[in-house]
Amino acid sequence: MTIGKNIADLRKNSGMTQEQLAETLGVSSQTISKWENEITMPDIMLLPVIAGYFDITVDELYCGRKPIKKQQIIDYDEIPEMLYDTVIDLTQRGWVDTVEGKDIEAEKEKMKSYLAQNRQVKTATFSNKRGAVVATSEIGLLHRGKANADQLVQEGIGRVLEVLSNVAVRRVFAYEMENMTKPITAPYAAKKCDISPDEAVEALELLTEIHVNHPTDVMLDENNSVRTYTLNSDESIMYVLMILKTARLIDENEQHYFNYRGSYNNLWIQ
Repeated sequence: MTIGKNIADLRKNSGMTQEQLAETLGVSSQTISKWENEITMPDIMLLPVIAGYFDITVDELYCGRKPIKKQQIIDYDEIPEMLYDTVIDLTQRGWVDTVEGKDIEAEKEKMKSYLAQNRQVKTATFSNKRGAVVATSEIGLLHRGKANADQLVQEGIGRVLEVLSNVAVRRVFAYEMENMTKPITAPYAAKKCDISPDEAVEALELLTEIHVNHPTDVMLDENNSVRTYTLNSDESIMYVLMILKTARLIDENEQHYFNYRGSYNNLWIQ
């Protein structure tokens, strides 16, 4: 394949017209046409420019390697929804591809709607070798490989679970999640969370112990201060949130799946 044909393939695979490529390179569309029809060849000084535009080397321009499509930049706010859609997509494709006559896109929308309307329903893909993925309308859980039992009996884990078993702690954490940017004091937490002042102090200090809260002592005068608490803007918040939401699933204990893949396919329920 000649360099002219390679340029034509690169342009077409990138979804460009001759005019668009010409404008980018600073030449006329007639020049692009002549290259692609092998009437003339690009000047040697333009070869690095052409190759650079398609993210390939000059050697690859001669050899005819197709460009890798540039990934579209994704806003951070879109990532959770994108990953959730990917789980739904792969789960439904695994099911629909085996059922003749079903429309994959329609089935995906049906699945998302069903999960959203029935919080207890889950979709699960399970493997004895590679772990599992479980998703609901609001939670996505990924487990890769087999659990290391030694990691599950560490002393620190027990303390975290002990803290989160405290009802007052969960009430305060829930309120803070609803008001993430607002500092809170113990008396204020007591009022908003319907707990006693002592319970509020204990809850806020326990959340500080497991790295969820950040305390700040604000001086009122020379002899008096008040302690405020603010949620840490790091992964600890998400860890706690996932622990509590997973615990909720265990507590509800409803084996109700829209789609189930694994060793026990008879659990599939819709």
